[in-house]
Amino acid sequence: MSTRELALPESGDPNDWTQQEAALVEAAGLITRNPRGGMDLAPRATVESFLAHCRRTGLDPIARQIYAICRKGRWGIQVSIDGARLIAERSGQYEGQTAAQWTADGREWLDVWLDQEAPAAARVGVYRTGFREAVYGVARFSEYNAGGPMWQKMPATMIAKCAEMLALRKAFPQDLSGLYSTDEMDQAGQPQQAAQVHEERMAEPGEEDAVIDAEVVEDSPQWLDRIAKAATVQDLGAVWQDAAAAHAVDEGLRAAFAQRGADLKAAA
Repeated sequence: MSTRELALPESGDPNDWTQQEAALVEAAGLITRNPRGGMDLAPRATVESFLAHCRRTGLDPIARQIYAICRKGRWGIQVSIDGARLIAERSGQYEGQTAAQWTADGREWLDVWLDQEAPAAARVGVYRTGFREAVYGVARFSEYNAGGPMWQKMPATMIAKCAEMLALRKAFPQDLSGLYSTDEMDQAGQPQQAAQVHEERMAEPGEEDAVIDAEVVEDSPQWLDRIAKAATVQDLGAVWQDAAAAHAVDEGLRAAFAQRGADLKAAA
């Protein structure tokens, strides 16, 4: 199923949504539980960014190939490892990958990790049409271990997932640039989700997620307002510089800048 069949909203304004579109937004995780026990919708810039990523990647939020997540008040957009593999497959140049291997010393690589102690590193190779050899991703346990229950219970599996995402990004930089696995980002903090089903799924063994590095600061709606109020291309450039300095530019804001720039040029 593609996102084109899912009747995703055309805009980030909830007043324009049908009931089905609103349900899809909620299912995608764009709602958090506030301290009063109520539900809050993510900032509009985050919603717009999420919709843009759905259209760009063609991933399905209902199948949890893509969904939103909030960490410490900052929003990001996650895709599952299956979603990342799907993007690679759709390129028409994905030819599979090697089995994961683990090492304790960086010299001997094992096909099965049976030690009770965590491995020092894992590696996975991805094959792409036209490449002479597999492109390998090597992930060191000391760099990614977040110390959570899953890292303690399944250290070899967790670090192998990080290695696979590294390899996929190396092999398909155009398609997967900016995608990071949740396992890679675990040290950023625990996610806060509104729906219990999301919290449960986040903790499921074998749940393999990736996160688009598109965190949006809480005050991001101010940027949309400033973009709309820019009277000249020069004014818009000044807003861009401020947003870039604040690390607030994501896919949604980038599209808003481009649209406003086109409007201003047309008016001139």
